Amino acid sequence: MKGSFLYKISKILLSKYEYSLSDLVIVLPSRRSSVFLIKELSQLISKPVWLPEMYSIEDFFFTINNLKRATNLELFFKFYTIYRANVTNPHSIERCYKWANGLINDFNEIDKGYVNHIELFNYLSDVKRIENWYLDIQSNQNEINDYSIFFKSLGKIYKEFADCLLSDKISYSGLSQRLIVDNLDKVKEWMMDNKKKRIIFLGLDALSTSQEKIIDYLIKDNLCDIFWDADKYFVENIEQESGKFLRDYRKKWPSKFNMLSDDFIKNQKEIKIIGTSKNISQSKLLGSILNSNKYSKEQLKKVAIILPNEDLLLPVLESIPKKVEDINVTMGYKLIHHPIVSLFQNLFSLYSNKKNIDSNSNKNIFYLNSDIKQLIDNPYFQVLLNSFNKELYKDFLILLRYSNFNYISSELIARKLCLHKYPMLNKIFLIEFNNSIKLTNYLLDLVTSILELVEQNNNHKIIEYECLYEIEELLLLFRKFFDTSNEKISISLFRILFFQSLKNIKLNFSGEPLNGIQIMGLLETRAIDFDEVFILSANEGDLPPISNTSSFIPIDIKLKFNIRTDLDIAAIYSSNFFNLIKRPKKTYIIYNQDFSSSSGERSRYINQLLYEIKPLQNTSISISDNLSMQEFVLEKKSQHSIFKLKNNYIIETLKNLCVSGLSPSTINLYNYCKKQFYFEKIIGVSENKNFENTIDNAQLGSLIHRILQKLYEPYLHIFLTVQIMEKIKNSIDIEIQNALGYYSLINLDKGKNVLVIEAINRIVRSFINNELNLVSSGNKIMIEYLEYNTPLQSFSHSISNIENLKINLKGQIDRIDVFNNHYRIIDYKTGSVQGKDLKTSNLIDLTSKPKILQLLLYAWLFDKSMQTKSIPIFAGVINLRARNFTFQKCSVNKQFEINNSLLSSFEQELNKIFINMFNENENFEHFDRQDKCRFCD
Repeated sequence: MKGSFLYKISKILLSKYEYSLSDLVIVLPSRRSSVFLIKELSQLISKPVWLPEMYSIEDFFFTINNLKRATNLELFFKFYTIYRANVTNPHSIERCYKWANGLINDFNEIDKGYVNHIELFNYLSDVKRIENWYLDIQSNQNEINDYSIFFKSLGKIYKEFADCLLSDKISYSGLSQRLIVDNLDKVKEWMMDNKKKRIIFLGLDALSTSQEKIIDYLIKDNLCDIFWDADKYFVENIEQESGKFLRDYRKKWPSKFNMLSDDFIKNQKEIKIIGTSKNISQSKLLGSILNSNKYSKEQLKKVAIILPNEDLLLPVLESIPKKVEDINVTMGYKLIHHPIVSLFQNLFSLYSNKKNIDSNSNKNIFYLNSDIKQLIDNPYFQVLLNSFNKELYKDFLILLRYSNFNYISSELIARKLCLHKYPMLNKIFLIEFNNSIKLTNYLLDLVTSILELVEQNNNHKIIEYECLYEIEELLLLFRKFFDTSNEKISISLFRILFFQSLKNIKLNFSGEPLNGIQIMGLLETRAIDFDEVFILSANEGDLPPISNTSSFIPIDIKLKFNIRTDLDIAAIYSSNFFNLIKRPKKTYIIYNQDFSSSSGERSRYINQLLYEIKPLQNTSISISDNLSMQEFVLEKKSQHSIFKLKNNYIIETLKNLCVSGLSPSTINLYNYCKKQFYFEKIIGVSENKNFENTIDNAQLGSLIHRILQKLYEPYLHIFLTVQIMEKIKNSIDIEIQNALGYYSLINLDKGKNVLVIEAINRIVRSFINNELNLVSSGNKIMIEYLEYNTPLQSFSHSISNIENLKINLKGQIDRIDVFNNHYRIIDYKTGSVQGKDLKTSNLIDLTSKPKILQLLLYAWLFDKSMQTKSIPIFAGVINLRARNFTFQKCSVNKQFEINNSLLSSFEQELNKIFINMFNENENFEHFDRQDKCRFCD
């Protein structure tokens, strides 16, 4: 690109070294800048030549030392090994992790500054000893001693840490620089071995002291040239922090400071500053601008999107209009954002939230239902399930559906699903992963299994394969540490280290690197120029970023020993920002102006442009500052479109539902909200259960139902006596404990659960005492059925437009008894029951009276299932939370007894509901009412 820094450099290189380019080594700020330099050179070269070798400045020093860059996890593991060997009372690995990264970063900065580490650590130790001399020696003696020993040991820890890294041929950036300064001839030897005659440094800025010493050596022996990407406005203005380092280099190497442009002031440029209401709106605004601008393919190659906040990458990719065909992402894709990571998040949640009642037995492991549900819903876990048995997912769902409680035991899972047939699943749910070594080995087996499935399917899931490969490498690193150190870390720390490491792993996108729009991080833009630039996340905290790394070295000591401080870091980002915008013809700077968010303050660089550059009234520079008033919302489609017609699929689903049997709750759901009925019964969207650590109202009801069932079960079909009721009363405590065990409930001695169990005991005991009083008073009570699942009963309908339609009805009745020579059909309620809900003047109101529909359907089912009966039938509820446990009968037009005439009228109204259900023109819509369902909120 004409006028760009790399274009100018290319012309200089070709004029000066045209016939000896292969003798050169070119060192640039980043790997990306070398790609653009090659492009510029290729466009100026008229015949084939050997290009020079090119390195980023970081890679260059690792290459000379023949070292590999260590990962953060490798550095931490190595550091902890050395630290533990040199301190009398070392912190646990969990505690060490909280501060170790800060000290490792200090080591890095010490080496970059080529500081005498012995002198520094002795000085730091003396300062800490002086700070602590006045502390209460008696009460803090041990702590002070440990503190002093630690700082005295820092020099030894530093040296052994470096030696340990080098023995494995790995290093951090600062150490790779220090090693060369310690033996400067190493650079010359490397050049001779690789047949290189000259090193060219291009576009560098903010060099470390070690890097400066290396360049000093090369200048002294006339082995290098330096070309600075310097602009007159920022270098000559001593108030400009962005020119801070370049001013120092001009003084230090005046003969090498041979390029000083005046592009920022003289080049015509338009800078648009735009504030948006939310972070996501930045991406939408970007897409809107790109869509409205017209670009040729060549122009798109000169457009860049800069993301100081890399978390905006996916929203940006989704917002770029389709007409932009070529996109090149240089910053890489964070592995932590790939969906496959959710599988490991689900597994860690499963193990982190589990309860183990007996640490000596795998049979007493309890898993949170919601964690199991999330795991089996994970698409990658489903691939694994299907590879074993395609029915396993359904089996899991059935198991969870009928487990109405927070936790489910591993033993129950294994028994119901026959996990002994599937070793991998058996490990997940039955093996107690009480340490990270076991869990690491299991996760490695899991990754291997999924990798094999990806290979077998051969469905070109290259990204998944790459993700799994990186995860496997990470787990192998964990295993290597465990094998060599015998160190045991908790699963909670393992989880932190694992996911923190995933955040640092990036997957590189493949494609043509110079085609289309470039999406880059700010540091990747060094030495590269564009015609049009979009800078997003131009907020404090992102531009410049907040330093989250703690330091053991106070700022005054850093200044004394010439170690880089946060002020230097801010100057680096300032230089990068203003270098980026000094040549483009058009720059969009977009920020989030929503002050309710943590990043609501716009970047200081924006204010600098407005209050420093704009007042210059330079006609070459146009700066505007606006707020975007655009609202970016999802396109609103008709909410009724999917519910308009009952197609063949819906009709067939309804028919199948009717064959399996309609219960009162299903019919009431249809009457209550057709939309909810559609989602739950037609397309199978299940309701999310509230899985908490406390017993909720639904679970309380299930417990009481089961306790009463088990108390009365031995005495069915006989009249209750005082003696029987006394036996029942004495069995209450046993049956409560049995019910709690049946539902695999844990944490029963904590928090709200204690009160809930007391309430259950009180309710059951009060109910039994009430029944005892009834029997003592001479009432004749004989229980016929408990928790009675009625047989399917065929309903005779009048629907003629649906072929082969068979409607069956079913229900589960809590209790049917004979009370003083009449039948009572009883529904226990643990919630509130109002008298108006059990009364109606006319069955036309049936669709708005769910309780009456339920009780009449129970009576209808009972009437159909019983061959002969000669006594009256009543249906009603007993409120278990009431004091008197009165049997509240339902009534229709003040008639309480349920006879054939009433049931015949009920059938007619029920038939109307089914006609409406199968009416092809009747939509699945929600009726307007005060109470909305979960799909209509």
